[in-house]
Amino acid sequence: MERPWWGALLLLVYTALILLPLAVAALSRPLTDHGFIYELGRSFGLIGLALLALQFLLSARLHWVERPFGLDLLFGYHKAMAVLAIALIALHPVLLVLGGAGWGLLARLDLSWRIWLGKFALLLLLIQVFASIFRPQLRLGFERWRLLHNQATVIFGLAFIHARYTGGDFQEQAMRTLWWVMLGIAALSYGYHKLIRPSLLRRRAYRVAEVKQETHNVWTLRLQPPPGRPPFTYRPGQFHFLTLWRGQRGLPVEEHPFTISSSPAQDSFASTIKESGDFTATIGHTRPGDLVSLQGPYGRFTYTLHPDHTHLVFIAGGIGITPFISMLRHMRDTQADIDILLIYANRTEADIVFRSELDQIAAGGHPRLKVTHVLSHADGQWKGETGYVDRGTIERVVTDDLPRRMYYVCGPPPMMTQVISALKNLGIPSHRIAYERFSL
Repeated sequence: MERPWWGALLLLVYTALILLPLAVAALSRPLTDHGFIYELGRSFGLIGLALLALQFLLSARLHWVERPFGLDLLFGYHKAMAVLAIALIALHPVLLVLGGAGWGLLARLDLSWRIWLGKFALLLLLIQVFASIFRPQLRLGFERWRLLHNQATVIFGLAFIHARYTGGDFQEQAMRTLWWVMLGIAALSYGYHKLIRPSLLRRRAYRVAEVKQETHNVWTLRLQPPPGRPPFTYRPGQFHFLTLWRGQRGLPVEEHPFTISSSPAQDSFASTIKESGDFTATIGHTRPGDLVSLQGPYGRFTYTLHPDHTHLVFIAGGIGITPFISMLRHMRDTQADIDILLIYANRTEADIVFRSELDQIAAGGHPRLKVTHVLSHADGQWKGETGYVDRGTIERVVTDDLPRRMYYVCGPPPMMTQVISALKNLGIPSHRIAYERFSL
């Protein structure tokens, strides 16, 4: 059930928690011998440490935190708060020096272990944030990045010890109590996300019921819940995190996000996966009976959140068709009275996934579906659209009600950027463009 006020309340509580250390410090030690710049540096340190503590809460994939925003937006916010935290923490010693602490704080080597602990934590934080922001340019593999990212617990621990034994504010009981609470929030969030929930999900693992090859490099895994467990509840277009337990056959055991391609109106539950990386290259080696842990569902990329929109345009690229086939299957199963224009881009005809099923849905009349295929590497026999989806393609396909339709976009990041830009150039307002830029 959607609660429009819940997101605003979460943001309010989050902001209050970040600023609470400043309020406690001001109430506990209202008088100070230091000037404004020094106090500003001290405040930056407190806020930066609070931001680090709450990063564990933001990244724990808690449904009550994610649901109002969508996981892609929440993870984007998580990254932005990491950048803000590192800026504040880096400015913390600089402002202390400018406020009278002396340049030796930055230049001297004979400093106490408490100061060096803080410097080391800052260095590790810089490395982690840099690697996260520039991961594509660094060509850092997913598992290596995840291993590096998991050092967040070490960084926060070092920063916490530094603040506990260096900052004068921590001499006050109220401040010590607050920070033990913040430490508890971080520890509980991390422990539940990394230890408790994976263990529970492993004990409640699904089984692979069927492995179906859709194209030369795309596979559908139909999944079956354990006996006595109710069916997985989700909205069409959402995704989940999937872990295949195939290590006994020498195959990688990794957790990755995949869209749910089935319809929630059916008993069948499935994900469709393209071979596109080290892990997914082995997806065709999955066998019926393999165990799989599921975590989800997540995301807000679904037409069911916009019931007043009955004229939609779906723009898909490659395996980006998966949320759309889920939505189209659900519309078919519920006999939805919705008008859909689907623009589906691929390299070649052999890459088109669900082609025959899309034709069947279009012939069924519910929804009223029209499909336009666009091929970037078409052969001489192809009679349809060629090239890439751009402004011209959209104008040729969407011949009526162009500014009043709702647009959904899913595909490779460069394609999504180009399509969203084209839609905005055509005068489509942002609130009528739905997309999720999701990547770990």
